[in-house]
Amino acid sequence: MIIYVDTSAALKLVVEETESTAVAEYLSTAAHEANHLVASMLLHTELHCAGKRRDLPAQLINTVLAGINLVDLARSDLLYAPAMPGKLHSADAIHLATAIRLQTDVLVAYDVELVTAATDARLKALSPGGPR
Repeated sequence: MIIYVDTSAALKLVVEETESTAVAEYLSTAAHEANHLVASMLLHTELHCAGKRRDLPAQLINTVLAGINLVDLARSDLLYAPAMPGKLHSADAIHLATAIRLQTDVLVAYDVELVTAATDARLKALSPGGPR
């Protein structure tokens, strides 16, 4: 199974939030069950920038990123992103377009608009520990 990890989920692995334990457990279990955790290289940029804003050590960010297979963005991701359902911010639209290209089975995210757009695009979206 291919599980796409959005920045809103990965950030909970480095910043303690209500859902942090739930998402860490979900992703850890998924990885141990031989599922593939993936994200676009955009996650690298977004997570490092978020870490800098919060004065988090880069090594902490790199540890989280090491557990996720980061794939290069394709030109098609950028071309299809504006056509994604909903009124997404650019980065979220790019993440969704990439998840679709990779034929993702599950998108893990906490951004409500992204979860809604993913569902509208017929992708299974999960927010472990989040509202049901």
